[in-house]
Amino acid sequence: MEKSYSHKEIEKNWYKIWVENDLFKADNKSKTTPFSMVLPPPNITGSLHMGHALTFTIPDIINRRKMMQDFNTLWLPGVDHAGIATQMVVEKHLKKEKGLAKEDLGREKFIQFVWDWKKKSEKQIIKQIDKLGLSLDWTRMKFTLDDDMKKTVIRVFVQLYKEGKIYQGTYMVNRCPSCKTVLSDLEVDHREIHGKLTYIKYPLKGKKDDFVVVATTRPETMLGDTAVAVNPEDERYKNIIGQELILPLTNRVIKIIADKRVDKEFGTGAVKITPAHDPNDYDIALKHNLKSVRVIDHNARMTGPIKKKFIGLDRFECREKIINDLKKLGLIEKEEDYVHNVGHCHRCETMVEPDISKQWFLKTSEIAKPAIEVVEKNNVVFIPNKWEKVFFNWMYNIKDWCISRQLWWGHRIPAYYCLECGQIMVEEERPPKCSNCNSTEISQDVDVLDTWFSSALWPFSTLGWNVNSGDFKTYYPTSIMATGFDIIFFWVARMIMMGVHFTGEVPFREVLINGLIRDEKGQKMSKTKNNAVDPLDVIDKFGSDALRFTLAIQAVPGMDISFSMNRIKGYKAFANKIWNASRYVIMNLKGDENFNVDFKKISDTDKWILNFLNNITEKVNDLMDNYRINEAADQIYHFFWHEYCDWYLEFAKNDIDNIDTRKVLKFTLFRLLQLLHPFMPFITEEIYQKIKINEDFLIQTKFPSFNSEMFFIDEYKDIELLKKIIMETRKTRTENRIDPNKKIDIYLKSESEKEREIVSNLLRYFNFLTKSISTEIKNDFSNLPKGFRGVCLNWEILLPFSNNSDRVKELKRLKKEVDKAENQIKKLGEKLSNKEFVTKAPELIVIDFKKNLQVLIDKREKIQKTISDLS
Repeated sequence: MEKSYSHKEIEKNWYKIWVENDLFKADNKSKTTPFSMVLPPPNITGSLHMGHALTFTIPDIINRRKMMQDFNTLWLPGVDHAGIATQMVVEKHLKKEKGLAKEDLGREKFIQFVWDWKKKSEKQIIKQIDKLGLSLDWTRMKFTLDDDMKKTVIRVFVQLYKEGKIYQGTYMVNRCPSCKTVLSDLEVDHREIHGKLTYIKYPLKGKKDDFVVVATTRPETMLGDTAVAVNPEDERYKNIIGQELILPLTNRVIKIIADKRVDKEFGTGAVKITPAHDPNDYDIALKHNLKSVRVIDHNARMTGPIKKKFIGLDRFECREKIINDLKKLGLIEKEEDYVHNVGHCHRCETMVEPDISKQWFLKTSEIAKPAIEVVEKNNVVFIPNKWEKVFFNWMYNIKDWCISRQLWWGHRIPAYYCLECGQIMVEEERPPKCSNCNSTEISQDVDVLDTWFSSALWPFSTLGWNVNSGDFKTYYPTSIMATGFDIIFFWVARMIMMGVHFTGEVPFREVLINGLIRDEKGQKMSKTKNNAVDPLDVIDKFGSDALRFTLAIQAVPGMDISFSMNRIKGYKAFANKIWNASRYVIMNLKGDENFNVDFKKISDTDKWILNFLNNITEKVNDLMDNYRINEAADQIYHFFWHEYCDWYLEFAKNDIDNIDTRKVLKFTLFRLLQLLHPFMPFITEEIYQKIKINEDFLIQTKFPSFNSEMFFIDEYKDIELLKKIIMETRKTRTENRIDPNKKIDIYLKSESEKEREIVSNLLRYFNFLTKSISTEIKNDFSNLPKGFRGVCLNWEILLPFSNNSDRVKELKRLKKEVDKAENQIKKLGEKLSNKEFVTKAPELIVIDFKKNLQVLIDKREKIQKTISDLS
């Protein structure tokens, strides 16, 4: 092995070797228990971010372990066409590089341009995924616009239409002027903005100097007003309900209407009604049979039956002009600062426009019921289960889903229109002629489906549901879906709805919810805040293994992660520790060691490490079975560093010439590499190649489980006792500034004959680790030279003074120890004398407090006796 660990050298080739050897390739004919996942498909719009690194690393850890447990695993990769996001990016690219708009190319050529761009982008994404070392079956790679995926999407749409669940309707929808498409409610983020509440005077018709004042945050929409509404119970306006108003800046007359939905407390209690540009006004207009006047177009520019000077203005520019004009006319009563929530596009953050439009909708109430039921019955389990409430809250109040988008890139809606008679035909194949009038003049709907529509089919469409493939039969339902909480509505809920409706089964058994990656200050990472971290930069600097382990050990299910470069550095140091410890073991092997350890021949320290490793293995398996990945990582980390390296490798130096100890060294290293492999696949594979016996690759070995033959509880307790005495001895040396390299005589004392015998048999380890020339175990210290004292359980430690100043120094230290013990005794005594605490605290806690109190009292007495002896 190389002397120093270089992550760049180790990580550059292994992934290619694994893939070339088909290590991740699934076999749908295998008779072993299936375990399957589908990768949440990243968008083809660009680079992966740290959120992807987390969302991909956790399931990879799960999958690698399942592979090592001999499950028939499939982790299917894929990428998403990401309709709005991709079209936006490509349009910008086209404009920047060629100075063209998509309309200059036309639909077909533009779509081909996007396909060419997609191929380049997809290669980059796959390259990034390779760097993380994900155990994906690339032979089953999917793209949401692949031909087989298209067939599934079309089949689903047609079936839902024929079931009466998909329909066309004209409703108030959200429109993004920048993305130039409608959005579903879920794609709109409501953000608090600081604006103005403008009070405008609307003159009463035929009554000079008589006005109704309305308050609005959007003066530009007043050009589309068709009424002013008041609450019928508002005494201020009862006498003028039904009268007419002159709409300022127009030649139109509008009525004052009464509606109970008007909030008397908002503004003046009189509100302008603009049915074409406000969802609440739209509902009121339907009830009162008011017409809609559209004054803002799809690009958020002014249009319609308004003055020429306003036509074509941006909505916000028009707002300023209207306010100025109204001020000149003396029709502005006042303006107030006003904070309110306004909808913004989830994708591009542009303020959305309410818009009346004919769109395609999916009725969700019927297909939501079975989806709710499978979660209620625990057929789908959320981890942590607190996210079930979030799922239920949305599902119980679900609204119809607007599924059409005014884009070119995506799954085109399979609806066909007869240009002669207007007949609508929804079919899997383009009809040759009209089903009503036999005309061949047929045109397909120009809109595409919401990206989330095809994403909702991902678990079963990728596995070949459309043709009832072998993969679908073997691997569906999938086992688990790991994803972020922010897309429970967008994706998880819809996958459950669609999966249950079309396959009769859940799409996955469990949903593992990850938190968000935040910076060290707890802020969400984003490019705009300049706090985003590129995972590839981290991998280049610290290595994929260090990044993976950092994410894993922090990944408490459902909790956000504060990402810190110092943590990454810490776990890079852990990788160094693994390398150096492994190098020490391998350099001390002589080639005659195998994994067949004879448990009758090995030393007590060997039995101690095997027992300890056995317990850790059992804990790790239990934690990983329950997806407490972070705790499993923590257990392995502390065991490897603080038990295996700090203690066992030091113990083993005494017995390195013994073949049985060398076997244990090799065996324990192998087991630790297996436990670490799902977390840190690159470094563990590299080291495994130096000690392998049978399987060519570490992932082909069987993941460790509890071994009843490695149960050595007595030896474990003995070595734990020895460790405590060694630690106290080292502490006594350090506190008294004894040169760490100086070898000294050491005396030990214990009242327990059994423990004296145990430690006596282990003195060679004690001498080596405490720098002792010789160690004697005594019944009494009274006839020995005076020295520095240490107390550990029922053991006392004596390090002889080299001069009188040492004695004085030790007396001073021991008096501080007594004071410290006195304070602790006082605090515990006060706690135990508190009747309320004793009666309310759990019995085991009270017992533990009493036990600790007695230990402190015994320790104080021993120190006081030592002070008396030294004085």
